[in-house]
Amino acid sequence: MSKTYAGARLRRLREDRGMSQAELARTLAISPSYLNQMEHDARPLTVPVLLRLTEAFGVDPGFFSERDTSRLVADLREALSGELAAARVSPSDLADLAARMPAVAHVLVDLGRRNQRLAERIADAADPRGSD
Repeated sequence: MSKTYAGARLRRLREDRGMSQAELARTLAISPSYLNQMEHDARPLTVPVLLRLTEAFGVDPGFFSERDTSRLVADLREALSGELAAARVSPSDLADLAARMPAVAHVLVDLGRRNQRLAERIADAADPRGSD
């Protein structure tokens, strides 16, 4: 079984619940330093901690899945295809962004898609064959 590093998701869950690291550590029966290491991807999310998280917060274990990160990376590549080539952003940079800052990655996907739609509308408006 592969190790699951889900620091950004764990931190987001804690922040969404308005908890400090010490409060979440108490809830999970782990030390605050161990929680801090998991939030910073220095330690993987263990099965016992995952089970306690699902019990305490009612989250689906899939919330911590890396499949979501893979989908987000693919969405980033698609939505930002032109910008990525010009900026020389590496695939590992995209994966790191999606894993560590998924909320920011979702905003970039949305902005990239809006940019693509706007560019299409401008191209349609500028096309003399398309106007009546």
